Amino acid sequence: MPHKHPEDRIYTVMSGVFYIGLGESFDGDKVSAYPPGSVIVLPGETWHFHWAKSGEYVTQVSAIGPLGLEYHDDKDDPRLHAVAEQR
Repeated sequence: MPHKHPEDRIYTVMSGVFYIGLGESFDGDKVSAYPPGSVIVLPGETWHFHWAKSGEYVTQVSAIGPLGLEYHDDKDDPRLHAVAEQR
């Protein structure tokens, strides 16, 4: 689901097809497909979403920390669900 990172990230597609879209809401019709060997540079603070549209993929992610992750909608953040389930 849509999220952003404060740091710049570089995605290298190792296998499969990596689908990524930009924006604050998920839209499966607005993803771009990147085959193995592709390199995607995503500037920090860019709202985006990934989708395993055609099956499994493997990406190598490079960044300089500290790392962060913010979901556009808190209901999509699995870290918050884990805390609620423990209560």
